[in-house]
Amino acid sequence: MIVGGAGSGKTTLCYCLAGIIPHFIQGAYRGAVRIGGRNIAELSLPAIATEVGFLFQRPENQLFNSTVAEEVAFGPENLRLSRAAVQDRVAKSLAQVGMNGFEKRRSDSLSGGEIQRVALASVLAMEPQLLILDQPTAELDPGGRKQLYEYLGQIIRSGGQTVVMVADYLEDALPFATRLVLLHEGQIVRDGPLDEAVLDDELFSSAFRVPVNAGRGRTKGIARREATVDSSENGEGRNHEDTKAPRNLGDPLCLGALVVGYPGAWFSSPMVAAGRRGNCCESKPVVLQTRELSFRYPNSSCWALRDVDITFRQGEIVAIIGGNGAGKTTLAKHFIGLLRPTIGQVMVGGRDARGFSTARLSDSVGYMFQNPDHQLFCDSVYEEVAFSLKVRKAPKEWIAERVGGMLEELGLSAIRDRHPYTLSGGQRQRLALASILVHKPAVLIADEPTAALNWQDATEILELLALFNKDGGTVVIITHDLDAVARYTTRTVVMGGGEVKLDGPTSRPGENADRLAEVGVVLPDWW
Repeated sequence: MIVGGAGSGKTTLCYCLAGIIPHFIQGAYRGAVRIGGRNIAELSLPAIATEVGFLFQRPENQLFNSTVAEEVAFGPENLRLSRAAVQDRVAKSLAQVGMNGFEKRRSDSLSGGEIQRVALASVLAMEPQLLILDQPTAELDPGGRKQLYEYLGQIIRSGGQTVVMVADYLEDALPFATRLVLLHEGQIVRDGPLDEAVLDDELFSSAFRVPVNAGRGRTKGIARREATVDSSENGEGRNHEDTKAPRNLGDPLCLGALVVGYPGAWFSSPMVAAGRRGNCCESKPVVLQTRELSFRYPNSSCWALRDVDITFRQGEIVAIIGGNGAGKTTLAKHFIGLLRPTIGQVMVGGRDARGFSTARLSDSVGYMFQNPDHQLFCDSVYEEVAFSLKVRKAPKEWIAERVGGMLEELGLSAIRDRHPYTLSGGQRQRLALASILVHKPAVLIADEPTAALNWQDATEILELLALFNKDGGTVVIITHDLDAVARYTTRTVVMGGGEVKLDGPTSRPGENADRLAEVGVVLPDWW
């Protein structure tokens, strides 16, 4: 397992191991990577592909066929295998990632998690001796993540293949990892078994979510300190600190903070207690609402959404969770007019969204895409943030002042002249957020805002969302990150099969564990 903070060189190392560097990405290159005793620089990429399988950090970048079956079959077909052998590999690899039955689905109709599964299946179908996986579970739901790690564990135990994996959330991977490589500033600073010494390492604990049940006697890491909680009846609990407890960023707006080491225990401020009993913002105005919303994609016989009735009020911070393909992103795209209801209504600020363009809706509802690259298109960081104000014809002097303040607030001032595609993943995510917040929408929809980010970058993004919420904004977070749900949200909406299955306070979800499991949401052991 390869781990390290932002910019430590994890993905670059993977590119070198897979031969993408130096064959495809050019630059200064010294030393050698050898596969089976052969220098990878002297092999062609097709020759490398028969021995090395590589899953990109952004899996959508490696899908290019029309259907799932065609995508997975592409590699084996180029090996000139028989039709029967190709079909066997397609069926086997799709079953391994839980995508059997999706063979005829169009690739462009898949959810983010489904894309990740199909991309991995296309790699597995080549049956390489070396698997290089760059954050293979970043967009998978908890059940899918557990299933994938169990399969990878079988590979490791069988000794048939070698797995090299980049990961920053280690809880599910720990039982199967036999070796850990810690990178810092492009250099290997640790290489060996994952033990107590590694958990105590300052570089490690400052950049990663250390698992609660690490089996090491104690848990370390930022925002994860042991504490005891007095959960008194009147909701005025007291935190008896041995060390500094997790910062409850949203106390003014009833955000709960889970105390690691005491699963199920919550800080019991009056606002959090109110959040347990019901929606603490129930007296606030409705800012976003759906009424009997149903949606079916063109040329599809299945409903992607069915009779969705959901209301969001000013000042709420709400999580929408569910298995891959549950309809979460499809629902979110209705809020901004990227999709329009087949049946029913979407109401924004009390008005039917059907009468407004996507551009007009963006005045009230900001949308962070699952992949920030999908909304970055200007030539510099400054121009990216200024764009929405320019199209709204704001005065130049006001734009300069507003953009400058936003860049400073989000820590982007030093890179204001950089091209967006030269930035790290966390920087691009902050830039996408800045380009939305600069025109002050009432509602912010964040689709998987922490996917593929390391712990530091993910925490920064979540804190920025919490600050927006603290200032009165409504935040809707679509996520598989149950740690973020527990620490930052008051209310959780659970979706499955295009329907809302549960909608209530983010508190003691274990009481609904069976119902959650039915829709593909598997709670971690610590919850």
